[in-house]
Amino acid sequence: MSNFQEFALKPTERTLPQQVFHPERRKRVRTTVHWPLFIFRNDSAEGIESTTLNLSSTGFFCLSRLSFDPGQSLFCTLHVPSHDPEGKERLWILECRVRVRRAEPAASDGLYGLGCELEDYRLLSSHQAM
Repeated sequence: MSNFQEFALKPTERTLPQQVFHPERRKRVRTTVHWPLFIFRNDSAEGIESTTLNLSSTGFFCLSRLSFDPGQSLFCTLHVPSHDPEGKERLWILECRVRVRRAEPAASDGLYGLGCELEDYRLLSSHQAM
């Protein structure tokens, strides 16, 4: 296995000169899920609609039509499907306070990348949130 690791980290003839190996910086495994999300700035009652692209036990990444600054504190609600085989509880609401850790410039589609770290949260069933 050590030969594979050495091979994987060494540049090859096909590697472009400007490419550099960057070790994985994330501390937790991320899972690709597309859950509805509403983002609220502290001074606004109007939520910004989005969808998660991936999440971990400590945060999530999504796209937003509005930009945010790294370090900014936000309130979010994630709509989490329960997958209850009996269908009694179809949706959970994860209310959370997050801190923006990464803000990417808008892409050609006009959407900004937003990496957020969970600071505090509570889980509610859909009937508790209403």
